[in-house]
Amino acid sequence: MKYRFLALILTLFFSRAVFSQKYIFENEPSWVKKVEIPQSSTFSKYSIASGYYLKLEDYQVNLDEDAHYTHEVINVVSYTGITNASQILVNYDTSYQKLIIHHLYIWRKGKKIDRTSDLSFEKMNNEYNLQNGIYSGTISAYDNLNDIRKEDLIDFAYTLVGSNPIFKKEKYLFVPLESTNPVDLYSVRILYSKDKNYTYKCVGYDTTAVSNNLIGNYREIEISNKDVKALKMEEGTPSWIIPYKYFTLSSIKSWKEVNTWAQEVFGLKKEPELESVFKEIFVGNETLDEKINKVIDYVQDDIRYMGIESGIGSFKPSAPDKVVKQRFGDCKDKSLLLVWLLKKIGISKAYPALVNVAMLHETDKFQPSNEIFNHCIVKFEHENKTYWVDPTITQQGGDYKNLAMVDYGRTLVVGQSLDTLPLMSPQNTKATTFIKEELTVKSFTEPAILEITSSCDGIEADKKRNFLEQYTSEDISKSVTDDLKLIYPIVNKTDDIKIVDDIKSNIISTTYKYEIDGFWQDGDKMENKNAAGLWIFRFDPQNLRQFINESACIERKTDLALNYPLNMEFLYVFHFHKNMLMLDDYKKIENEIFYFDQVVEQISNNSFQIKYKFSFKTPFVKADDFKKICEQTNEMAKKLPVIVYFKK
Repeated sequence: MKYRFLALILTLFFSRAVFSQKYIFENEPSWVKKVEIPQSSTFSKYSIASGYYLKLEDYQVNLDEDAHYTHEVINVVSYTGITNASQILVNYDTSYQKLIIHHLYIWRKGKKIDRTSDLSFEKMNNEYNLQNGIYSGTISAYDNLNDIRKEDLIDFAYTLVGSNPIFKKEKYLFVPLESTNPVDLYSVRILYSKDKNYTYKCVGYDTTAVSNNLIGNYREIEISNKDVKALKMEEGTPSWIIPYKYFTLSSIKSWKEVNTWAQEVFGLKKEPELESVFKEIFVGNETLDEKINKVIDYVQDDIRYMGIESGIGSFKPSAPDKVVKQRFGDCKDKSLLLVWLLKKIGISKAYPALVNVAMLHETDKFQPSNEIFNHCIVKFEHENKTYWVDPTITQQGGDYKNLAMVDYGRTLVVGQSLDTLPLMSPQNTKATTFIKEELTVKSFTEPAILEITSSCDGIEADKKRNFLEQYTSEDISKSVTDDLKLIYPIVNKTDDIKIVDDIKSNIISTTYKYEIDGFWQDGDKMENKNAAGLWIFRFDPQNLRQFINESACIERKTDLALNYPLNMEFLYVFHFHKNMLMLDDYKKIENEIFYFDQVVEQISNNSFQIKYKFSFKTPFVKADDFKKICEQTNEMAKKLPVIVYFKK
């Protein structure tokens, strides 16, 4: 399913294509209200990061005509800005949208230069997702402008006309009111017939500054925001937090209405013929539980992931029998196929479920709309229990009763009409990764033997199985070896990687064997005279450092996303060639965000081990709590290294 949520920042990769659909040149539509370019600015070039900023961002929409007008005036303030600002790009879906170019002016030293006739757009296919099995059908009209100079104003206006017919007469708008560049004047205007009962709201913006007037037979909503500072994005902001002000409008009043629309979209004119699937995957004596597992495996593994998502195909799934015949489909295609296979084996309560993989548990903060969902999964009920399946995941281990599942938060279950978006209740979101490293030292001058075993279960096993499908064992072994070389001066692989995959229990493990050398520190060669006459071994658990490391504990404005769910266990065992004494030690830090413990214990005269456990207990840290949690993390990080001394 195509991602329909309007992002503030979009990075595109382009491939050349034939310019088969023509754009046209026309004057600005009569319904557009002229907005003057601001003559002054409060921004200096030292407050602008990209070498340019927006004098004017003017966005006007005529909902009755499905026309979206954009007028941008860019001020190039430095030589860097010439490169960054002198490329024009318009993205649209040619299956239902028409591009109308109005003008391109260059304002130089107060004089207008009409460059409209110089525009020569190339069409670029925006198939940056093709490698992930998605053909979007959207294109970019692209032009690299000639003769752009410092202090020029680039004045460009165009209109996109058309809407996806899948939405029929329903309307939805999501308009950011801030940009990553400063804007002298940010103007938004929405026009529609006064008899239309649309609802709208501004989030983060003073609604008293929004005008709502009747102009003849039309209602006009206007927002005019001056001196808009550049939006500062904090690293690690959760995907479900929209860190900028925005305007949103919808013609739909309830989630029940959205569900009614979705039932029509996912409905079939006739029941699909799927007997060929059962002949292929069943042998004839399966129990119902075995049949459930087999149809899930079939849809996940035998129907490859591929979506042709242009126009209506962005939201309407292909018929299940067609998907079976072509042996490919996207999330909504595979979900509808699985639903019907389940129904045909006796699971009557099976439904497609729409989710938003970015907004998760916050999806219901949007106004009800059929455009905000970007992924489809399956919910089914059996023996008074609810199960969830993501048909796009391949090679999943385990039984359907404990199938690992990502918690996508709020869902719209197609066919279960509710006025709310209920939260998912996945059957299994837990996963543990266990890493054991065992080091055997022969002497202070010979290479030591290092054996590493990594095992994981649940969703982590599914991820690793997919990873192992994409890379050779040689590639994986090289990657691990390269990482070890960042820790130990000399690393030599002594055996091939060993992989054991228990798909029934959904546990997968890998084992690596190495010789390492050069890790001893000679106290006689150190500046610290107290180290003279000693061999020193210093251990720092690098596997933990990606989660526990010292950092600056600054105040945050937004919450911080965490790698949740995360449950890590580490065991490091050290065997030396000489007797040693290690004092047993136990450290534990636990709060509402994470759990951490460290156990150091001697296990023989010349051996000791360190156990670590670390897990996140929540998906995010609140901004107000970040500094405190950061300080506790720093405290943990300082205690991680362990040092052992031997007399020469």
